[in-house]
Amino acid sequence: MTELIIDWNHMTQKEWDRHLSQAEHCSFQQAWAYGTIFNRNKVNVNRFVVYDGLDPIGMGQVVTRRFFGFLKVALLLRAPLWLRPVSADIKKEVLEKIRLHFPLKSFNLFAFSPDETESHQSYKDMGFRRVITGYSTVLLDINRTEEDLWQKLYGKTRTSIRKAEKSHMDIQYGDHHHYHIDWLLKHEKKQQKDKKYQGLPTKLVKSYGRNSAAGAGVFTAFALDEGMREPLAGALFLRHGRCATYHIGWNGPEGRNRNALHFLLWKTILKLKSEGVVMIDLGGINTEDGADIARFKLGFGGTPISLIGTYM
Repeated sequence: MTELIIDWNHMTQKEWDRHLSQAEHCSFQQAWAYGTIFNRNKVNVNRFVVYDGLDPIGMGQVVTRRFFGFLKVALLLRAPLWLRPVSADIKKEVLEKIRLHFPLKSFNLFAFSPDETESHQSYKDMGFRRVITGYSTVLLDINRTEEDLWQKLYGKTRTSIRKAEKSHMDIQYGDHHHYHIDWLLKHEKKQQKDKKYQGLPTKLVKSYGRNSAAGAGVFTAFALDEGMREPLAGALFLRHGRCATYHIGWNGPEGRNRNALHFLLWKTILKLKSEGVVMIDLGGINTEDGADIARFKLGFGGTPISLIGTYM
């Protein structure tokens, strides 16, 4: 191994996206557009690429928020992203170098949350302390045949999709410019208020799309019936690298009666697969407060995971 070099803030969006597409899995928090949203809201964002000689082996973007006017919290979410398998020694060296970029003497607190599920003890052995427990989600590997994906659906999910197919709903795909996106964002804003959860603020969703490269960014899908002014159901995904995150889903009463959201998600999974997406993050699950949502997401055959947490 040659000396590890961390290059800060010298890459273009095109270079960033190229590196991101090399990662086996990545989260939308490491998409260029996500960092740009914060930058344009006067929040400091620092992007880095780790090189072993000339070979890029890792990357990430650190969002720094200021509190009380002087305290700065630098947060590296679901990263560093590793572009190849690396040892614990390399991870430790990289994280220590990143921490030096945000020195405590300048009132910086650096924290990171690895996109990993099984190495809590490893980071503890490196000298890092876990301060927040991990986030749980469902990952769906779609780098397989359509038949295999169908067979991995739960039986009730397959039944719901078959019933919905008999309704002959029309599916429309689009991006952040789609005619019905404001309708979907309005319902999402109400959902967040009624169900007391918080995702990426709805006002920033279009900004994510505007700041993404062509063919990436926001992916929308709507189930419609002939003669209806509004969709039966809608879904919105955020794309990043070769991955996508299920960000918003809404199903009206008639849509629920006709299993519209099950059908819509199944068709969208296949559409994303045809466009080169290999992994879908179906979003956070909480089996206590959100058991119905968790069952819905698990019904698509994904793997539930719990990340190891946030460290300082």
